[in-house]
Amino acid sequence: MSGADPRQVRQWTDEVAADPASPAFLPLARHHRAAGRRDLAVQLVVRGLRRHPNDVEAHHLLGLLYREGGDALKAFDEWDIALALSPEHHGARRELGLLCLERGEWEAAVRHLERALETDLEDADARAALEAAWARLRGGAPAPAAEEAPVPPPPPPADGTRGSGWAGGEAWDEAQAGCGALARERGMLGAVLLDAQGYVLAGEMAVEGADRAAEVAAVLSGASAEAERTLRHLRLGGWKGILVETPEAVVRLAPAGDGMVAVAARRDVPTGWVLRVAGRAREAAGRFLAALEGGPA
Repeated sequence: MSGADPRQVRQWTDEVAADPASPAFLPLARHHRAAGRRDLAVQLVVRGLRRHPNDVEAHHLLGLLYREGGDALKAFDEWDIALALSPEHHGARRELGLLCLERGEWEAAVRHLERALETDLEDADARAALEAAWARLRGGAPAPAAEEAPVPPPPPPADGTRGSGWAGGEAWDEAQAGCGALARERGMLGAVLLDAQGYVLAGEMAVEGADRAAEVAAVLSGASAEAERTLRHLRLGGWKGILVETPEAVVRLAPAGDGMVAVAARRDVPTGWVLRVAGRAREAAGRFLAALEGGPA
């Protein structure tokens, strides 16, 4: 915006001078940033946010200004606030992903950059950063192709025999049977156990008659981390569960070890029943994880 019409810049300046609450602070701050007057731009945005605390674009811009000034911590906080106000904001999601990559937080970088690319598939820089994060997450190896992405330990063969190479076969049998039973409860659509990376360990989720557990897991994979960070930011303690209601369904998420469980039910199912089923799913997840770790089942 450094090429803004001088008359427009004068108009914005006059508006902000006459009324500090004027939304003109935002384009004026962008103009000063583009012209290299970062300190002045910061002052304008900080003052504007006092009167417009929920202005997502202002938080995003302030994060960029802080980042350019070398204060990555303040930049992170501003983009985090922007996402709390607008979870699909591409700019904030993208910048958080790039910042997490620089900080060596590979999982968070992957989560943010994948979400950013959902809204802008042509963002070459974000795609390159995502590939770099994947490579580091997988121990420095080249970024895996989609069909070669690591997956959790496989379940026993379909013929019911136990795979000698996987000690969790019996535990998986029990978890899969338990999730299946919960999915058949009154009005339930499914119950799944997800690991820390968002992969389905056990269970199924029926959407329009087909098992869509993997797709649902991909959408929900960042929910626990987002909940943790938000609650930590607000100093409200650890998260115990999230209840999401849509016109068609009710979804309950709850932590389970490093992962989480997710159960879904039709919208007409009482919330209390959904919470009860989710509690049983969490108990089943606890037994499964204990068995995998060699503890009591």
